Amino acid sequence: MENLKKGLKYVLVIGASCVLLTPIHIEREYNNPKYEIIDDKDGAYAIMPTGKVFIGDEEFINNVNHNENDILIVDERELDENIKILDSYKIKDKDIQNTILCIIEDYEAQYPTKWERSIESMRAEWLAHNTFYNLNYRVSSTKDVDFENNEEKFYSNDMVKKIFK
Repeated sequence: MENLKKGLKYVLVIGASCVLLTPIHIEREYNNPKYEIIDDKDGAYAIMPTGKVFIGDEEFINNVNHNENDILIVDERELDENIKILDSYKIKDKDIQNTILCIIEDYEAQYPTKWERSIESMRAEWLAHNTFYNLNYRVSSTKDVDFENNEEKFYSNDMVKKIFK
């Protein structure tokens, strides 16, 4: 009888794990990104319906005069082949995330470097960061999403994309 209870517990744990880890595959269509590249006197790179987008090195971002709804992106592509969106955990709307990723792509096209990430891998990584932040896991490193070149292969993996789709 005791072995039956243990066996049932294992079946329940494995079954629950499978259910929780199996992604619900829903194709997500994104609205057309709404933004404009601007030459703003305060240094904003783009403007979108929710606010301005500032992109620059850490010193620029630390000193920029911005509003609460503005997006701050640290450009570390020359040093670490990385772009980091500060406080990305606050941005939960997939269309707003997509717009920001399109702005980053535009920025990379205008100021090219060796940094290269796909939109799909960045979407998956952003969702992973937000998920772990919401689970209170390593909040100091999951509150910002950093799109490093060396993570492209991991977040482009089909299984990872399915989990974080």
